[in-house]
Amino acid sequence: MAASRSPDESLGSVFAALAANTAIATAKGTAAALTGSPALLAETLHTVADAGNEVLLYVAIRRSRQPADASHPFGYGPERYYWALLAAIGMFLVGGAVSIWDGIRALVHPPELEAFWVGVGVLVVAIVLDAASRFVALRQLRVQAERRGLSLRELLRESPDPTVVTIYLEDTIDVLGAVLALIALIVHRLTDSGIADALASIAIGALLCFIASRLTRRNRQLLTNQSVPERYVAALRTRLEGQAEIHAVTRLEAVYLGPGEVLVAADVAMADGLSGREVAAALARTRVEVGHELPVIARLYLTPVDQKI
Repeated sequence: MAASRSPDESLGSVFAALAANTAIATAKGTAAALTGSPALLAETLHTVADAGNEVLLYVAIRRSRQPADASHPFGYGPERYYWALLAAIGMFLVGGAVSIWDGIRALVHPPELEAFWVGVGVLVVAIVLDAASRFVALRQLRVQAERRGLSLRELLRESPDPTVVTIYLEDTIDVLGAVLALIALIVHRLTDSGIADALASIAIGALLCFIASRLTRRNRQLLTNQSVPERYVAALRTRLEGQAEIHAVTRLEAVYLGPGEVLVAADVAMADGLSGREVAAALARTRVEVGHELPVIARLYLTPVDQKI
């Protein structure tokens, strides 16, 4: 199926990104204060937003791992989508909107550039650290993609785990943003004009808003009980119909309960000539066998129906 029952895999990427962003935010903030660069300030806000997002993603992982109880009989998997949604909104507001506003303000009142080499040094270090954090997330995504037989692009589009995807996209924008800020800083130094700095700040903000809107849309889909991709549904239908006692699957629905859990409900037409006890035994055996083969299926409901339905 499309999910994996190893939610702790995401923690390594979260910790790596949090450590990198905390150090980078401190350095960028100091450099922004010394240089007066709007692009560096935008990058500082961007990195602060990213560090806050990592905290939210850590909360998401911890809360989504709580076992099912009377108030949440299907578990707490959707908690991960809720907190990841908050992280995406934070990226939009703190990193995106504020950076665009600061860039527009800098166009009207261009600042003077100071401590040029401090800014350059900080941005170079930031590019290296962000690239390292991105590599950790990318490696995890490739492992997941290979496990599911998908390309990286397909995994990014349909992954039920928003944490690693969020970190990977954040770090990708981090690297691009730091490169833009570095170019803007150099152009500012060469031309003695802050326009490039201001435009870079706006561009960084626009990139963040784009990624945030994409993540928001994805988490909204998962929060509203999105079904698993059709190819997995078809494969499961074929697997169920391969049981000798099952004549046909007349209806099958599968939705995400969380990043590593899927709920499946199916109406099955049983083979002719089976007694009630044989039907019950066949369905129980099928649940056990499919559960062993596909541990991602946390709940499998099989309802025998009339073949004419």
